[in-house]
Amino acid sequence: MKLTLDHTQRLNLHALMGAQRADVGSIRAIWNVQDRIALAADEERAVELKREMVAGQERVVWNPALSIPAKDFEFTDPEVARIKAAIQTWDSYGANADRRWLQPLVETLFPAQPQQ
Repeated sequence: MKLTLDHTQRLNLHALMGAQRADVGSIRAIWNVQDRIALAADEERAVELKREMVAGQERVVWNPALSIPAKDFEFTDPEVARIKAAIQTWDSYGANADRRWLQPLVETLFPAQPQQ
């Protein structure tokens, strides 16, 4: 499945997948997806990405006024299943705040069923 992801989707999906609990094989598969969607150094500079440590956890922040072009990624069925699982099991307390980056993914990965 091909997904076109902007930098906000890439960064948030990277973090969301990294928060998953999994066995070693699954962790390696998650890392593979994370490595592919991670921003390159020049992309990080373009959005002024910074990493901060907060309560022992790394937090990533960037300048929301800056952007880079969206990029296409091809995912295998098992990778799509992992991405879906990460979204489905996410306990978000700010679904409205995340709607801009999350809604396009949800609509692509979880198409609405026609009402009868």
